[in-house]
Amino acid sequence: MNRRLIILFLILFPSVAHADVVWPALYTETKVSSLPIIGVSLFIEYWFFKWLFSVSHKKALFYTAASNLASGIIGLIARPLSGIVYELSLGMLVNWLFNWGTFNPVAWFFVPIFGGAVNSGIELGTIRLIWKEKINKKRFFLTLLINALTVGIATIWVVTKPTRM
Repeated sequence: MNRRLIILFLILFPSVAHADVVWPALYTETKVSSLPIIGVSLFIEYWFFKWLFSVSHKKALFYTAASNLASGIIGLIARPLSGIVYELSLGMLVNWLFNWGTFNPVAWFFVPIFGGAVNSGIELGTIRLIWKEKINKKRFFLTLLINALTVGIATIWVVTKPTRM
């Protein structure tokens, strides 16, 4: 099919955009990327990275700044997309089994886990790339716990005080 035909088809074919398709991870992102959650995350992760890698205060500061800058930029898209991954995998099963919609307790439970996993992968990948630190399962899962905690705080904040969209 040539380009002109495709362009003509797209122009003439009526389409409707549905902007009301949302999922819990998308709502949570509004809080994860807010200043209070960023501040809490930086404080917690500074002390966590200092302990996890047994580094100086200065190096922990650099680890925290670089890894969170990367997870802030990449995670802005990746965290909400992890919600789509949930919705198209486990979410479909949960919704079918219980005849629930997208906003159900199981979906909200998995938001911090998926979001924490995304943050952990990006943050530890950044630390490994820049400082050549060894990343093992223990370091990943401990970092996942810390990130799930901070994303969990944002998730609870969304549930208790939803953002108007």
